[in-house]
Amino acid sequence: MIGATHGLMLADIAQKCPGTVTLETIAEPIAAQRQLFVEHLGVRHGYADARELIERAEIDAVFVCTPTHTHLELVRAATARGLHVFCEKPLGMNLAEACEIARLVAAAGVQAQVGLVLRYSAVYDVMREFARDAAAGRPMAWVMRDDQCLPIRGLHGTPWRADPARTAGGTLIEHGIHDLDLVQWMFGPVRRLRASVRNLAGHPGIEDYAAVELELESGLHAQIVNVWHDMVQRPSNRRLEIVCERRFIGSEHDMAGPIEIQTADEAAIVLAEAETLARFAARHPEIPAALHGSLGASYLAQDLAFVQALRCGQPPSPGLADGIAAQRLAELAYRSAREDRTITLAEEPDPAP
Repeated sequence: MIGATHGLMLADIAQKCPGTVTLETIAEPIAAQRQLFVEHLGVRHGYADARELIERAEIDAVFVCTPTHTHLELVRAATARGLHVFCEKPLGMNLAEACEIARLVAAAGVQAQVGLVLRYSAVYDVMREFARDAAAGRPMAWVMRDDQCLPIRGLHGTPWRADPARTAGGTLIEHGIHDLDLVQWMFGPVRRLRASVRNLAGHPGIEDYAAVELELESGLHAQIVNVWHDMVQRPSNRRLEIVCERRFIGSEHDMAGPIEIQTADEAAIVLAEAETLARFAARHPEIPAALHGSLGASYLAQDLAFVQALRCGQPPSPGLADGIAAQRLAELAYRSAREDRTITLAEEPDPAP
């Protein structure tokens, strides 16, 4: 699913901004799906094996959109050939693998970006702007409820997520890592955290509930609740509320809006989807006007940023250090849950890629 998403975004960029990027080829082991990708994305060739694509295709960069246990192997192959890499989250099966990926990229002298897509959400970009505005006062609370159907079926249909040999864990590391990154992107590093997890679906090592309380260096307190439930008809949902001294900002939508805003002196207003997207586009003049109609899909802005960074010779963002920081928070949250204690980050070894 995520590979198809990136393929569609890159194809859209290629069509609307000629000369920016060419989507050359894809790798997909299932023949029928591979043929569909070739036809719908307009690529010249499809490989059955990702290693073969990396070794043979005439490309500059590769998107790694495979199950988590394959990321390190594929990044190693790509960097050995001198290819730039976009790697989906989480970077690796554990923090050590994530750091090894960063080491490989640095040694090869190539660029890399990690798929922490919420940084390119129009909703969260605009919410961040309103929350960091001096008129809002100091941020007081950041509360995220993030739920979706256990992704082994339904929309996502990825049964490997119930296999602990192929996935880094459950809802926190495989999905909530976006939320862990988002709070730090909005308000800075975490000072300490405490977490609890549960497993109701019965897949060993794959938690379907995680709750994390974080205290940031700024003093802000944040709560994240991640749930993988069994309601296949319920769409993937995020509800974020930010309470500042003189402003409330909230949204049920993690890409295009609307956003609810309440200030100390005025009635609540709703920033509609169109207004949110227009504000996001105005804040990002690097996005060509031809793509403004597609900004409701955060993946497009994310993939465009990777392409633009490579074309300009600049480090992409979020980089591997951001992916490592988010994975570290997830691992510390799991340890907190196991040991039933609060963990202070300054007392833990800082990973060195």
